[in-house]
Amino acid sequence: MEGATTSPGAPEPEATDRASDHLPSDQGPGHRPALSLVIPCYNEAPRLPGTVQEVARFCDTWARPCEVVLVDDGSRDGTREAILQAASAHAFVRPVLLPRNRGKGAALRAGVATTTGSAVVFFDADLSYPIVTVEAALRELQAGADVVIGARDLGRAAGGDRPESLLRRVSHGVFAALVDHYLHLGIPDTQCGFKAFRGSVARALFASLTVDRFAFDVELLALARSWNLRIHRLPVTPVQRDGSSVRLVRDSLEMWRALVRIRRQVREGRYPAAPPLLED
Repeated sequence: MEGATTSPGAPEPEATDRASDHLPSDQGPGHRPALSLVIPCYNEAPRLPGTVQEVARFCDTWARPCEVVLVDDGSRDGTREAILQAASAHAFVRPVLLPRNRGKGAALRAGVATTTGSAVVFFDADLSYPIVTVEAALRELQAGADVVIGARDLGRAAGGDRPESLLRRVSHGVFAALVDHYLHLGIPDTQCGFKAFRGSVARALFASLTVDRFAFDVELLALARSWNLRIHRLPVTPVQRDGSSVRLVRDSLEMWRALVRIRRQVREGRYPAAPPLLED
């Protein structure tokens, strides 16, 4: 199985040779960016220059405008300076600099709020997923999806698994079970660090989020479900990288507390009942 779309009726994408043909908009060159790439960064100074180079090569292949939003989440190393240097070297790089560390959810919320692209994609600064994954996600948006989320479980089913520690596998399994128990999302992998959206959908969703750290993915998908958005699960296989910022025990406890808060807010009707008018 190549993927799973949770809302029926999306047409099959037509074959094309250019990634820029997969965009959910009729905006042409000279208008707003066709694609906004948002990359949250926390203490990523050593690898950020290489990441920017690879993303720049990808953007250079586009026939339509692209913007790259680099968000510094209050880093304590040279990440801020690396972002400013990238913005100086590349006209399509836009820096967003947070004065203190607030968490990945807060960083992405700040970054997405500045985007103007017809499609918005976010992924981590370590490029755990090949940059060509963006093209696959854009095909699904063109085919009718509102949200495309990386599905590592489908990637494993395709035989592309990477080794994970027993503790991580157990932790991920327990958290997935809790998410299903509390919110009934029917999504086995909510935490994949690769997600893509129609531009207006991304900006509406992130504007409504309240969770600052890693559980923001759950809140985002719970809201997408409540708005009956079309969600497509895209098989992905992460590349092993060193230097993860996830602290398994502490972050797992924090995510559980956030999960309880999300369920309470859903029950109390604290989220918008419907999205604003979505246009791309």
